[in-house]
Amino acid sequence: EEEKKHLEFLNQLKQYDPKEEQAEKEGLDDRKDPFSSLFPGEDDDQRHGSQSPSVAAQQGGYEIPARLRTLHNLVIQYASQGRYEVAVPLCKQALEDLEKSSGHSHPDVATMLNILALVYRDQNKYKEATDLLNDALDIREQTLGGEHPAVAATLNNLAVLYGKRGKYTEAEPLCKRALEIREKVLGTNHPDVAKQLNNLALLCQNQGKFEEVEQYYQRALHIYQTRLGPDDPNVAKTKNNLVRLGEAVRSAMALEDSTGSGFILMLAYFCSYSRARATHRVVPGGKRRRGDRGA
Repeated sequence: EEEKKHLEFLNQLKQYDPKEEQAEKEGLDDRKDPFSSLFPGEDDDQRHGSQSPSVAAQQGGYEIPARLRTLHNLVIQYASQGRYEVAVPLCKQALEDLEKSSGHSHPDVATMLNILALVYRDQNKYKEATDLLNDALDIREQTLGGEHPAVAATLNNLAVLYGKRGKYTEAEPLCKRALEIREKVLGTNHPDVAKQLNNLALLCQNQGKFEEVEQYYQRALHIYQTRLGPDDPNVAKTKNNLVRLGEAVRSAMALEDSTGSGFILMLAYFCSYSRARATHRVVPGGKRRRGDRGA
């Protein structure tokens, strides 16, 4: 009976589907997530409308439940078009129906909270999105356990929101916990682990933790190169992140006056450390490989 009511609700939603886009519905899960932005300046932040939020909201092996997939795709479609006056009510109506049929503490409710949070995030309503994600995190931890991929996904989304609000110290431990879960569930050399490392590097860079940033980027680069190949776009993207890191370090050094000797020494160490990497690149396990200049 519950499934029948839900199917009836989803059929009602079809009235909102633009006719010319019906043929694209089957492929929405392969499009770039309009909400997969990590922090401003990343390539993903500029590409709206090319992949499902299952990448951002459900990373690491967790997928949108089948009974929510149609609604999820519609919400993403309207949000990517800036039609929040349709996307937000759809989410809220579905959330209300789910709570009535399954109770608030149900994993599907957490999924809908997560989706609505990402819509709010796209509208820069970070406070509302943060509250929803914290609620979703509580539900997922209670119902799925603390090491489920869905928990890692929610932790990552919370870290992104805190980062967008400039709360980098609050975001960092959330990102680290998400990384630990993904390493345990997926293995230490999985591409999703590399993506989480990139997120963590960005958070640390905003805190001036340049040595840690370089280490996270180097590890992410190693994963992408060994698992996806040297021609994968993520390899070039991570190399660009390292270049931007070097530019940030040089800018910081230019702004520092002679009284900031301690900071200058730290930056000088980092720069010499990075140059050494060009000839003896450190790979996981502490070993060095001479002549590897691909990093």
